[in-house]
Amino acid sequence: MTEKENHGTNAILKIEGVSAGFGKREILSDVSLSVMPARIMAITGKSGSGKSTLLGILSGLLEPQSGRVLYNDDDILKWFDFKRSRFRNRHIGFIFQFFNLLPDMTAYQNILYPSALNVFSKDRRGDAEYLIRQMGLETIRNQYPSTLSGGELQRVAIARAIINKPKIVLADEPTGNLDEATANGIIDLFFEIKERYGISFVIVTHDHRIVERADVHYHLEDGRLSLISGKGSAGLRRFAQSGITTAAPKTKVAKKTAAKKTPAKKASPKKNSARKKIRK
Repeated sequence: MTEKENHGTNAILKIEGVSAGFGKREILSDVSLSVMPARIMAITGKSGSGKSTLLGILSGLLEPQSGRVLYNDDDILKWFDFKRSRFRNRHIGFIFQFFNLLPDMTAYQNILYPSALNVFSKDRRGDAEYLIRQMGLETIRNQYPSTLSGGELQRVAIARAIINKPKIVLADEPTGNLDEATANGIIDLFFEIKERYGISFVIVTHDHRIVERADVHYHLEDGRLSLISGKGSAGLRRFAQSGITTAAPKTKVAKKTAAKKTPAKKASPKKNSARKKIRK
């Protein structure tokens, strides 16, 4: 990480001194974070540590008790709801663990939906066609979510997240509901999108594969956000010390094992009758 990144210079979006809680429980305590252009940032932490709350504050969906959320040095917390909604639609994409596609729309319609919400948006049908080709969705474009596999659902969700060409995509456990092979493909896709479009990703995750490939890794614990510098082993050692498993999510596959044949022992005449009864 460069000195500029560490101090938030040229950041697209940043939060400063943010604290948040529910009732007497403190979730975030004096948290600061800068999202740089064309970076993939992993945020780890135990369940309930406030990772999803942090994403909500970054997007302007949630308001902290204190602190600022700055987009191009303008505090979005001071904006009216309409302006914040327009900001999210234009500049922020969302990817969820459980996809959150609209069930009564086809894959193609789901991808286009965010652009339809923006009355000032140009016609994005050409962009949707391009994303469908790039992500291999041609054969399922007219199918409904209930007919799609987990990997297909997540690829549609990713296309939907970037249809308006946002600056940042916020992803909440995007591989948490996928099998290992599908998850690997989705992670590769994130990095392809970063390189092709210059989009930054802030990914809340328990997946060590995202952590070891991310440009920046933060860990959230006891309301505090700690920077873990560097990729690979250094980050993973700290990740492991946090008490979160670094094992990749695996799907259990039932295996049929052939019964081993053991040489039959010679039975005494007294036991033969008992064996015949069991066989019957």
